[in-house]
Amino acid sequence: MVYILNLNLKSSSKTLYSLTKFYGLGNNLVHIMLNDLNIGFDSRVKDLNQEDIIRLIKWVEKNKVIIENNLKQKVFFDVAKQKSLKTYRGLRHVYGLPVRGQRTKTNATKNSNLNANKIKGL
Repeated sequence: MVYILNLNLKSSSKTLYSLTKFYGLGNNLVHIMLNDLNIGFDSRVKDLNQEDIIRLIKWVEKNKVIIENNLKQKVFFDVAKQKSLKTYRGLRHVYGLPVRGQRTKTNATKNSNLNANKIKGL
C-alpha cells in the first residue's frame, strides 16, 4: 500500500487506474497529469519513487485541482446555498426529486415517497 494525499493505494495496481480512486480525479484528468509529469500509463504504483509522488502532489496544487474532502465540502455548501435561496434546483433537492430534468411520471417515485416525511430546510 502506498499512502498519497490521505488515501491508501494498492501498490500492485496501475498508476492510471489507482489515481482515479481520488474523489475529483477522473480518467481524463489523470491522463493529462501523467502526460505532464512524464509518467508511463503502464507503470505500477509500487514503481513510483518519492520524487514522483511529490511531483504528483505539486501538480495537483499548481493546477488548483479540488479533490477529496474539499470537493465534497464545496458540493455540500453549493447545494445548501441553493436550498437557502429557494431556487428551483434547491427545492428539488429538499423534496428529494430529480434535479437534472429526469422524468417523474414513472420513475423517481420511491425516492420522493421515502423523503416525503423528511422534508426540511424550507
